[in-house]
Amino acid sequence: MKRGQVTIFIILGLILVIIIGLVFFLRSRETEEDINVQSDERFVTSQIEPIKTLVVDCVDQESTKGLKIIGKQGGYYDPVKYERVGDFKVAYGCYISSGNRINNLPLLAQISDEFDEYMNSETTRNEIERCIDNFKFFTERGLSITPGSRQIESDIQFNKVGISIDYPLVISRGEYSANVDKMFSEIYIGLGKLHKIASDIVNVECTGTRFDIDQYIKQNEPIGTIEMQYYQG
Repeated sequence: MKRGQVTIFIILGLILVIIIGLVFFLRSRETEEDINVQSDERFVTSQIEPIKTLVVDCVDQESTKGLKIIGKQGGYYDPVKYERVGDFKVAYGCYISSGNRINNLPLLAQISDEFDEYMNSETTRNEIERCIDNFKFFTERGLSITPGSRQIESDIQFNKVGISIDYPLVISRGEYSANVDKMFSEIYIGLGKLHKIASDIVNVECTGTRFDIDQYIKQNEPIGTIEMQYYQG
C-alpha cells in the first residue's frame, strides 16, 4: 500500500472519530437540556398551588374587611342616604321622602356589586399588592412570575360568599413556563342570613307597622347565632 493511501485512511479515520465524538457530545447535551427542562417543569409545577394560596390568602384578608364594612353600612360600600356612626356610614333601611316611605335596603345582587366595587377599588388593590409583595418569596427561589390585570367578582349566598379571582399569571423557570388564570375562594360569613333578617324587618317597618322583634326571634333562627357567625367567620 502506498504512503499516500495510508495518509488518506488516517485522515478518514480521524474525521470519523471526530464525527462520532460530535454525535455523542450533541446527544449528551440534548439529554442534559432535557433533564434541565424536566427539572424546571417539576419545580414550577410544585410551586403553582403555593402561589395560588398566597393570592387567595391576600384576597381573603381584604374580603373579610370589605364584607364587615358593607355589612355594618347596611349593604353599601359608599351609601348615599346614611347616618354617620363612628367610622361607618350606616345606610337607612327605610326613609321618608315627600311623605312616602322608601325602602332603601339593597338586594343581594346589589350588595355583591357593592362588594366588588370595594374589592376592585384602588385602595384595596394596593393592599392586596402589598400583601403579595411582588411574589418575592418565590422569585428569590428562582421563579419568574409575570402577573396580568386582576379582577374580583363575588356571589353572596345564604351561609357564605363565593369569590372568583381572575388573575392571569405566567410562572416560569429556565425554558419551562405555566399559566394560571383563575382562582376561587369561599368565606363562610352569613351575610345572606343577615340580609334576610334585615329584609324581614325593613319590609314591615317601611309599611308603617311596628316590627315585633320578640315574636320574630321565637319563630326564626336566633339572631345572636347569626351575629356570632358573622363576626367570628
